[in-house]
Amino acid sequence: MEELGGPATAGIGFALGLDRTLLACDAEGVFPAPSGNVSVFVVDTTGGAHATRLCRLLRGAGISADRAFDGRSMKAQMKAADRSGAAIALIVGTNEVESGSIVMRSLSSGEQTTIADGDAVVAVRQLLANQGS
Repeated sequence: MEELGGPATAGIGFALGLDRTLLACDAEGVFPAPSGNVSVFVVDTTGGAHATRLCRLLRGAGISADRAFDGRSMKAQMKAADRSGAAIALIVGTNEVESGSIVMRSLSSGEQTTIADGDAVVAVRQLLANQGS
């Protein structure tokens, strides 16, 4: 305290860096390993808000979902969907937003259908069941 203009006061200090804490937790196995099982990858070329909403909706229904977070092109997002191992890609573009629909594509067969936005959970569950995922 004396260095800051206050009275001479005895004391001790403690500091711990976040990066070192995370490394120690990882070494001790505190955090569960990611499962790596993604059922649905949401591709959104309209800015990401629709992907966030769809991921939240799917996860709330117990369906694992992921999305790209860096505003990449549709082609780049589809590559990310393939790399993720997802069975289904839900594609949202400006046309889909205007019509209130989503394109649902099976990543194994390449077949795609257009579904109503509100039917996403039911349609995904049905396609996953048909694919045996």
